[in-house]
Amino acid sequence: MKLKILSLLAISIFGISNIVGRARIPIPYGEEQKIVKIVDLPDTEDFQLEDGSYFDIGKMYTISHIVWLPYSNTEPIITGYVDDDTYVELSAENLKEIAEIAKIEIPETASASFFDRLGGKIILGLIGLVALYGIYSSYFGKDEDEKETT
Repeated sequence: MKLKILSLLAISIFGISNIVGRARIPIPYGEEQKIVKIVDLPDTEDFQLEDGSYFDIGKMYTISHIVWLPYSNTEPIITGYVDDDTYVELSAENLKEIAEIAKIEIPETASASFFDRLGGKIILGLIGLVALYGIYSSYFGKDEDEKETT
């Protein structure tokens, strides 16, 4: 009886470890396009698209990330902002016309947000430093036996 229970337990543990060993936990990484509104335009006919929606002025850039922490981004460009996924391409001449019609000032250049530019790099750097410290202390730190004898 004990042999059957031990055999069943061993087979169960082997099956579970086999399933867990094959499980692959994905690490999210890749590129993501971000569109951020920077200037609000009035909802008038001048700024209405063919589908009836209105656009504002925004900036668009692409970030490269690992585990949702950005480590690189492209230079932002000024575009027409419709929503977080849709934009309208605007030339420099279009931007000047829009600024005159709306009587607003549109920035000529834009920059990515602080977190997209530096925040992810800082966090990833701190994680790397902690990992290096852990490796260093495990190899070059005093063992507990050495601490007791000194």
